[in-house]
Amino acid sequence: WGYQHYGADISSIQGGAGEDCTVYASGNGIGAAVGKDNSLGWGIAIVYDECFNHKTGEVRSLVARYMHLSECYVAVGQTVSFATALATEGKEGTQDYHLHIEFDTDIKAPLFSPQVSRGHSFWKKGTDCTVDPSFVLHTDANREIVEPIYNPAWLNKDDFEIPYAYMNEVDSYKYLYMAASDKLKKISEIINDMS
Repeated sequence: WGYQHYGADISSIQGGAGEDCTVYASGNGIGAAVGKDNSLGWGIAIVYDECFNHKTGEVRSLVARYMHLSECYVAVGQTVSFATALATEGKEGTQDYHLHIEFDTDIKAPLFSPQVSRGHSFWKKGTDCTVDPSFVLHTDANREIVEPIYNPAWLNKDDFEIPYAYMNEVDSYKYLYMAASDKLKKISEIINDMS
């Protein structure tokens, strides 16, 4: 597009996966920010603890920023878990329905995105601390990557190499989620103190 893109654009409609445009949580996390931007529609920032980067093997907390939403269903401080309905995919601030999602290592500044310019009412212009979403997303039996029908040029090789989370792998990471519960409480307290 002639500028650096810091996240992934995902579309149920454009990808031909169906008419259900619900955006679901990617794991256990806490709502860090929810609001409507003057040009990008509803936006949500969720802090996920103990995210596994399958490219580097690193495990760390990340903030996920969701943009172009037509409506949202979560609140600041709300705890979410895998498959909690967060929002509905929209096309606010863009020409076609899709979700822009980016993951960032700076969990203390959930609203500061390198993707936006100045002048937004919700999102703030930030520096790049992002992680490639294809490195931290996983798929399972209920989700699939489909061949795009809209604009295949948007995709890169890593978008087709998102690994499958087999049940035995999921079970082996359960201890991470249990250990994360105390951290999630602490993050929630920090977020509430920031409000």
